[in-house]
Amino acid sequence: MDDRTAKKAQEMANQALARSRSRALNVLGEKLEEGQLVFWPETERGVPNELVRCAVFSAKNRREARRIFRANEPMRVPVLGGGEVIYIGEELRQDDETVWMQLVHLAKENRSEYAVFNPHSFIKSVGWPNNGASYARLLSCIRRLATAGIELYSARFERGMSTKLIVRYEYSNDAGQPWKVQVFDREDHLLFLFDKLYSRLEWETRLALPDGLATWLHGFFASHRDPYPHKIETLAVGAGLTIEVDDPTMDAKLKLKKRQARMREIKRLMKTALEALKGQGFIVSYEISPQGLVSVVRAG
Repeated sequence: MDDRTAKKAQEMANQALARSRSRALNVLGEKLEEGQLVFWPETERGVPNELVRCAVFSAKNRREARRIFRANEPMRVPVLGGGEVIYIGEELRQDDETVWMQLVHLAKENRSEYAVFNPHSFIKSVGWPNNGASYARLLSCIRRLATAGIELYSARFERGMSTKLIVRYEYSNDAGQPWKVQVFDREDHLLFLFDKLYSRLEWETRLALPDGLATWLHGFFASHRDPYPHKIETLAVGAGLTIEVDDPTMDAKLKLKKRQARMREIKRLMKTALEALKGQGFIVSYEISPQGLVSVVRAG
């Protein structure tokens, strides 16, 4: 095959792929309007597998200062199981993910691209106290989600694509007025993430868990029917916990010593989080081997 023929064949393949994706978007758009984009009951929330298998919603303590990732220095996080997420914006945490999952759920229930809600009801639905701090926290989460830029390279798509977690939003300082958030844009690739490979999380279980590693592990293990063992270090990286010591002035021995101390702390946090998952009945048992291998058995 000469270069001209090969080029023409590639162009035809690209056109066929574009047509296929366009048809898929139309179908998904129709499903969205019919309330059939994804199927889960009121007791559950849906989330794409890629987003619960990486650190784009990190498990760091939300009291820790959030980093800002810029276009020339984005955050790059691996998707455990294959793929990579490139993120630009203010660092997201587990409370942002909780808000996002509830927004997606409301849009699905509304059979619309939009989630329209009373902020008081929303705060109650995510288990936060009804006070001014929670209203401010909700608006901060929505702002972070709206300004977040994501590039996802997934093994199932075999290409990189950009997307937005939410499109736009409207709010009022009058607590009695509804807020409106556009979650989906039918031309956006976010719809594809909800086409097939998504996980269904038990909502009450998530709300009963402390924000952080416990909620991250809940999402991660929920994305596996039969979770296989992972090293503590692998899970820590997947959850966005800091392991390496980034200090060029520190000598190698001291760096190693501090890294070992961090791993001991992460092991303690891991055990506490696993106990919380067991206490909520999400897992039946767990084991952390002397080599640092974490094994869990899911309930049901």
